[in-house]
Amino acid sequence: MNTKEKMAVQPTNEIVAQMLKQRNKGTDDCTTTSEYAAGIGMNALDLNHALIDLGVLKRTGGQLELTLKYQDRGLTKNRSTFRYTRQGQLIEIVYPVWTPQGVEFLHNLLRIKK
Repeated sequence: MNTKEKMAVQPTNEIVAQMLKQRNKGTDDCTTTSEYAAGIGMNALDLNHALIDLGVLKRTGGQLELTLKYQDRGLTKNRSTFRYTRQGQLIEIVYPVWTPQGVEFLHNLLRIKK
């Protein structure tokens, strides 16, 4: 059995797990918005709205990303997850996670605005 045949019979969840491991490499030390928000007594939706209002985040194509002013500062990395649509199609969702520098940035930003 060649590699292509092995891939064809490999369970989907194993393939997805391998893809996630590869795509999310280097984000182990990052914090999700949900984790950070819970730590400061907020929910992720409210925190994202606050960061949009402060000009830190913007929505592009239905996904959140840093505004131009904050890009290339090492504040976030992208993490992926996979979900099935109602039609049964597997899609990838990419979302930002906060690096240790990003978490420090959030602490300073929110301390100033409180």
